Amino acid sequence: MILWLYGAAGAGKSAIAHTLAEICEQYGFLLATFFFWKSAAERSDISRFVATIAYQITRAIPAIRQLVEIAVDADPMIFQQSVDVQLAKLIIEPIRHLHSSGFDFKISPYVIIIDGLDECQGNVIQSGLVKSLAAAFRHSPFRVRILISSRPEVYLQSFFNLTSLQSHLSRVALSDEYSAEEDIWRFLRDSFDRIRREHPLAPYIPSSWPSSDVLYDIAQKSSGQFIFASTTVKYTGGDPYELPTRRLDVIRRLQPPRGEEDLPYAELNSLYHHVLSNVRDIERVKDILGVLIIVKRLIPPSDDVHTTRWIDNFFFWQPGETKACLSPLESIIRCDGEGRIYIFHTSLSDFLLDPSRSHQFYLCRESILSNCLALGLRRWHRQEIDPHGVLFHPLRS
Repeated sequence: MILWLYGAAGAGKSAIAHTLAEICEQYGFLLATFFFWKSAAERSDISRFVATIAYQITRAIPAIRQLVEIAVDADPMIFQQSVDVQLAKLIIEPIRHLHSSGFDFKISPYVIIIDGLDECQGNVIQSGLVKSLAAAFRHSPFRVRILISSRPEVYLQSFFNLTSLQSHLSRVALSDEYSAEEDIWRFLRDSFDRIRREHPLAPYIPSSWPSSDVLYDIAQKSSGQFIFASTTVKYTGGDPYELPTRRLDVIRRLQPPRGEEDLPYAELNSLYHHVLSNVRDIERVKDILGVLIIVKRLIPPSDDVHTTRWIDNFFFWQPGETKACLSPLESIIRCDGEGRIYIFHTSLSDFLLDPSRSHQFYLCRESILSNCLALGLRRWHRQEIDPHGVLFHPLRS
């Protein structure tokens, strides 16, 4: 009944949800959609969810409209009630009443699409919404399929692992086992072709722009995630008064932005700020990221910096503390079963090393290296060794 589509931030979940919504609407299967979005107040909380879904259902099944209106007239304060009560009074009971009256529902299942569940305010609210939907539609008189897309946040993984949900739940992971690089390259090629044809300043854009090498470079920097590529395209062709060629050079750091209002990475900045803002102990996370991004370049290759065990030892932490600190960042950083750490987005380093973009999350190279030197001296003083020799090696110049 519920399909959970999950993947890293920027992996293309919203694009898939929008495309599926268009296909379902074309074939008459779409019942309703709701796209949560953290940056829009009316779409970042649960208060408008049921009302929006109920309204769209009356559009998909006009015969149900009068029943929903009767429910609202009977209780004008219905929208102040809990999600469970709203679902029951505005959706499930009208559907059952219509079914008992002999209304002929379609044989094919209806589809409800909910995108960006993790962008709804409140972890408990997110889990509660899924629970409410599962309970409400479990005994629906006609078949309903619910697609929910989100990042693989730890609390959502825990909730979707509940035994009570397993008989009603399927999963699709947009994992790193699939390489999206070729699809991203095609997207970039087609998008830049459109910019060359349709931009108001198209006569000033060379027919060979951009080169294959530039397209390849952008595709590589995307790290298999569509958000970097889409941000590049939106910025490059998004201003009718600016030459796309120059704006692409800004992205590639060949030219400076035009003042403080010119923000080539606004969408990426918003994404990273949102994810990092949900971290409880941000200073510890910054220590870890400092090692992964800055210190790793100074450590001998024989040391496997990209493991939770190495970082736990490096900071004198208990085993598992690195894994716990990184858990809220599952949408941009993954730890596998063996403790290896993978950063999904290469653009994360650029963000964290640029104070004008990262602000309170900025990684100061001098501060990171000073802290690590202090740790090295502390370790040397204690003369801690592992079975293979000195655990802390001198930093390479």
